[in-house]
Amino acid sequence: MPPINPQIEFLLGSGPPKDFGKMGTIRWAAKNSPKDPTQTSFAGETVLVTGSNTGLGYQAALKFAALGASKLILAVPTISKGEEAKTKIVLAAAASTSTSASNIIVLPLDMGDFASVKTFPHRLQQAGIHRLDVAVLNAGIAPTSYQANAATGLESALQNSQIEGQGPAQLTLTGSFAHLYLMSKDLPTVTPGQSVLKAINSPQFFNAETSYAVMKLLTMYVMQGLVKNYAGREANPDVTANVVCPGLCTTELGCDFLWYVMLPLKLMQMYCARSAEEGSRLLVSATLLGTAGHGKFWTNDVFTKPGPLVTNEEGKALQEQIWAEIVDICNQELN
Repeated sequence: MPPINPQIEFLLGSGPPKDFGKMGTIRWAAKNSPKDPTQTSFAGETVLVTGSNTGLGYQAALKFAALGASKLILAVPTISKGEEAKTKIVLAAAASTSTSASNIIVLPLDMGDFASVKTFPHRLQQAGIHRLDVAVLNAGIAPTSYQANAATGLESALQNSQIEGQGPAQLTLTGSFAHLYLMSKDLPTVTPGQSVLKAINSPQFFNAETSYAVMKLLTMYVMQGLVKNYAGREANPDVTANVVCPGLCTTELGCDFLWYVMLPLKLMQMYCARSAEEGSRLLVSATLLGTAGHGKFWTNDVFTKPGPLVTNEEGKALQEQIWAEIVDICNQELN
């Protein structure tokens, strides 16, 4: 691993005990807040946060503003909600920084709409943004039933989370520890020549808990594909990319769940969830890791070994196939 910049060593923690299981780790995370990256500055930098009108995205945007980001772009599906978030951020950051309304730009970006993604770079240029120093791609959903995008036919969480993205100087994708526990049996069976994404996209495969974990596995695959294909020089890449897991957090994710799904979720959140503010600390710290975090999975203030379906031979082959399929879809829809 490349040497870590001494200026960010304060971000590193011990992490949970290695012998803790899934629930033990979640509970540990709830009782041990991530370090708050307050000893840094984003002055002179342009930062983009998707899904920044609520939850983790909003809290991360609030931190970037408080840390002096020269330009903060709130990329949101609904402009009015983005403007509401902007107003709150300006008021909250006023006491600690010179951030003003002119430093924050609200732009429409619907990750469920290829047309919206395709026009987004043009919208950035129109807003006078010609370089992104940091981008946190945080938009995502967690449906409990199969929902296909009417325009593309893609399952909604799949399109929101994986198919669409850009490549700035630091790219951070929001992932989850859920992918650590996936096994081969959790994935659809495909024959040689079959599309894995098409199988994942099918209503027959959909299961709320498993599908969410699979989407986060695909997040790891996307990050690996970007690192291999687009990051540039390995020793000194033009773009550094990583995946961050904020842990189980109390947010609006799952707000459309049915009551009998929402009830156990809320009980679990009461027992072992972080606040959205605590989770957002990791989103921000992940953007500070530079080459030390390139191609890595960051959670609980430590680099964590990805799950077996990322590291073993089966996973590597699957990543290559799925990444090729994602690139093909992007070439068809975004060019």
